[in-house]
Amino acid sequence: MSSVLTFAGLSAVAITFSAFASLPIGWAFTVAFILTLGFVIEDVMRWRNARTDRWQLSEGQLIHDGPDGRSHVPLSEVVSAKHQFGGRVIVKLKSGQRIAIRYLPFPIQTAEQIDAARGPRAS
Repeated sequence: MSSVLTFAGLSAVAITFSAFASLPIGWAFTVAFILTLGFVIEDVMRWRNARTDRWQLSEGQLIHDGPDGRSHVPLSEVVSAKHQFGGRVIVKLKSGQRIAIRYLPFPIQTAEQIDAARGPRAS
């Protein structure tokens, strides 16, 4: 669906440019298609890089296994975990750093699990 919207938006811009520059309209759809294809390929490549990421809650830590190795974040450092549009969870740490966990099938439940694992917090 987003690819269709991208193509439509790029086509509208290209058609407008064609009208102002007195160019043939046929090039507009070709350019819009090529640019949309580039965006689609980039999305697929980004997903392929992230598909091997593994996140797990274990022994008071949020553990990430990714292409760069393994990292641990103590749950005592986690301030909040909130889901965002697009199937991701943003984990905010006490240091102010934010970690994005992307491409989740159930982001709302994941954020709830991280918050529950943090345990009760003093106000």
